Amino acid sequence: MKEVFVFVYAKGEKIKVLSIEESKRLNDYLIKNGWKHTQTLDACIWIQFLHNDCENVDLFDEVKSLSKFNS
Repeated sequence: MKEVFVFVYAKGEKIKVLSIEESKRLNDYLIKNGWKHTQTLDACIWIQFLHNDCENVDLFDEVKSLSKFNS
């Protein structure tokens, strides 16, 4: 399975989800304009997790957590 990474940036309650190419091109601009890189996800693994492992997890909370910075 090919890894497909997406890069999540957040500003307030909004997020932008970018491909690696878009992230390389726009990262400095976004950071300069107040956006923070909050997550890097393997899209395939994350969708698999949502489908297979979220029966006891609130899906809304999982999606909203993308705007939170995890160190």
